[in-house]
Amino acid sequence: MASARKSSFGAFIGGALALLVLLVLIAAIIALGGFYPVGASSQHSAPVRWLLTESRENSVKRSASGLKAPQFSAADIREGAGHFKGMCQECHGGPGAQPEEFAAGMNPRPPNLAKAADDLSVSEVFWIERNGLKMTGMPSFAKTDPDEDLWKVAEFVKAMSKMSPADYAAIPNAHEQEHHQDMTGDKGRESD
Repeated sequence: MASARKSSFGAFIGGALALLVLLVLIAAIIALGGFYPVGASSQHSAPVRWLLTESRENSVKRSASGLKAPQFSAADIREGAGHFKGMCQECHGGPGAQPEEFAAGMNPRPPNLAKAADDLSVSEVFWIERNGLKMTGMPSFAKTDPDEDLWKVAEFVKAMSKMSPADYAAIPNAHEQEHHQDMTGDKGRESD
């Protein structure tokens, strides 16, 4: 009886290994043969879309779990809105502002953060800004923007759904101001 169990267990393990080898071989043929469509003009298949979405959501949640958002004032959140205009609006839009036309051709399409951020914590938004998301077009801003600014943007993203289009339109684009200062050397001096 024990020998029959060992034999059936061995057959099970052998079959599982053969199946695994077959799946790896099929995946290699698809990947190395160029059979999987990678163009942004077509959607992923449902299983691939599910795998990528679940991986992204769970990885962000796990990675951001140890982060603690600092406390910011209303003025800080308004400053975050100015940075959002310069860094994020082209792809994501904003209150009363549509994304740029090129964003419609991105796959996956950048989400409307006023709605999508409802499912994210401030720490998760910050983590995404700081690290980016592979294969989405979402860049990492860790090398270009200080964490303090990224936290302010994350706080704004969480508050964005409560901001009126008129209030948002009145906020200056912080990156246009920085670019002007870099080009002119003017750091807020009065004109002579």
